[in-house]
Amino acid sequence: MSFQEFLPDPRLQPLVRSYWQVSEYHDVSQQEHHFLPERSVRLTFYAGQSWQASTPLGELEPMPQAVLFGLTLTPQRVVSVGLTRALGVELYPWGARQLFGWEFGQYTLDLSRDHPWLCRAVCALIGLNAWDEARQMVEDWLLGLLNQQGQALQSGTQAAIQLYRSLGSARIGTLATELNLSQRHLERLFVQEVGVNAKTLARLIRFEEIHNRLWVDPYLPLAPLAYDLGFADQAHLTREFRTLAHMTPRRFAQSTLLRVRTLADAVNDDRLLAPAPAQAHSRADTDNGQSPVLPGDLSPP
Repeated sequence: MSFQEFLPDPRLQPLVRSYWQVSEYHDVSQQEHHFLPERSVRLTFYAGQSWQASTPLGELEPMPQAVLFGLTLTPQRVVSVGLTRALGVELYPWGARQLFGWEFGQYTLDLSRDHPWLCRAVCALIGLNAWDEARQMVEDWLLGLLNQQGQALQSGTQAAIQLYRSLGSARIGTLATELNLSQRHLERLFVQEVGVNAKTLARLIRFEEIHNRLWVDPYLPLAPLAYDLGFADQAHLTREFRTLAHMTPRRFAQSTLLRVRTLADAVNDDRLLAPAPAQAHSRADTDNGQSPVLPGDLSPP
């Protein structure tokens, strides 16, 4: 698999975390993937044959050429065949809301319906391996959307940024006090501007932080991790992880070790070996488990 990540134009950085591109060949044993819930929204342009389902056991349907997906509470099932290329835009939820009207509860948003010419052109460029041209076309399009409907980041979004900064542990009441607002008023602003309520976003931020850290260190003890992320105890962390990932943290850690060993064997053998079927994937597959880069000066230390 070949993966690269790029920073967006500075004008887009308050709304867009990054661009990424990936090329991967799937043989018969590599078709099935389960992507875990994440704390961001992804816009992805696909060139290749892929199908998606809203749940791990759900019915498959063809993947649109361009799809907006994110902040779900269940893993996403994706099946790919042969060579797949994808160009992605990692959006903060308020960025997806401003640019595309996204809101929590939408499983996916098929952008190829409203922007068919752009999607066909971008996917054609990806298929030709013309990544720079495809990325520039997407960025010009996003800058146009920003000029048309972009808004200054208001109190609800500022609270969401602080929630990311605290890795989901900040309390909405505390944030309301800091912003000199009532809690109820901030809760309304949060949903209006971010597209999801603060409690749900905090759950996803903490969940992704868990699986990112376990990806980096599968042997990480869970009790101190639970304390660090504000869970009542290890059992609380395990229940929450199982609810969102449909597996325990230890099973995820074991699958991570298997994936790492499989990739190591492939390097040693100078050939690509298949990972385990229905492999769980997370953002940590591609960003080394780092915390998200936030707009302005609010990035986590």
